[in-house]
Amino acid sequence: MTTASTSLHGQIEKWFGGAQRTSIRISRGATNQKRSVTVSRIDSPYAIIFFRHGDGSWQVYPQRGGRPAFLAIERAA
Repeated sequence: MTTASTSLHGQIEKWFGGAQRTSIRISRGATNQKRSVTVSRIDSPYAIIFFRHGDGSWQVYPQRGGRPAFLAIERAA
């Protein structure tokens, strides 16, 4: 993947095309301790959430985390 296609600016261009900057609303926040940005058009009820991945890229899907696992511990008698 190239940097331009995974940068936040590149992703907004990809999903929103040549929309005027004044017609796009961007709000930053954290979702489950992960960095995210919500982007929407002012005239639309829909929004896209972009997630920051560990490699620095921005994607429309959250980074895959660790899978649930059992933890076995030895109990004292």
